[in-house]
Amino acid sequence: MLAPAEARVLKIPGVQLRVSLGKNVVIRVPGADQSYRGRIVGLEPYEYLIVSVRLPGRIRDQLALGGEIIVKYVHQGTVYGFKSTTFNAVTSPTSLIFCAYPTVIEKVELRRDTRTKCSIDARLLTEDAEYECLIANISSTGCKITVRACARDSIARLEGGDTMMIAANLGIEGSLKLPIVVRNIKREQGLHVIGAMFLDLNEIEQERIGTYLERMRRLSL
Repeated sequence: MLAPAEARVLKIPGVQLRVSLGKNVVIRVPGADQSYRGRIVGLEPYEYLIVSVRLPGRIRDQLALGGEIIVKYVHQGTVYGFKSTTFNAVTSPTSLIFCAYPTVIEKVELRRDTRTKCSIDARLLTEDAEYECLIANISSTGCKITVRACARDSIARLEGGDTMMIAANLGIEGSLKLPIVVRNIKREQGLHVIGAMFLDLNEIEQERIGTYLERMRRLSL
């Protein structure tokens, strides 16, 4: 599944792939319990893509033999995704996977949904640091995050379209670690308020968030 239920999906030809070197992507391996952040470091149009991504050894070995992956990325505020097969996965000179150029891409148009107010302790995980934060509201497709950081922290350099991970505990629904993309960000006196969209949810994660939302609405006035 490339998109949540609260979305309209348009299929477009793979020749319309809009990625460039350095583009941040999220990799999902079917059967794995989490997503992995990566970056496009090479491509041959209509032939193959090269992604720099750190993977557990077990998954890397699986992909080296030719496995299936799901790739997602954001272009001009819209989520795109496609399935691909890998040709190889290597660790030298760095951790890379080589995968086929897509024949079909899914363009995901998220419907507007209702945000539920909450107060969830969480952690933001950027490429070089980890920050305590608070999820102030949440929906099936995204959340609002508040985090305090100083000017020299990487959070202060975030821009719309940047990706990172958020780890949160939803109580009886358990803990989740999800990739998000920044939609907007406001800053005032060291407090950063981030409007974010979930970039990749599997069916179990969608179900857990849905159950949490139902519980919050049932228990709220």
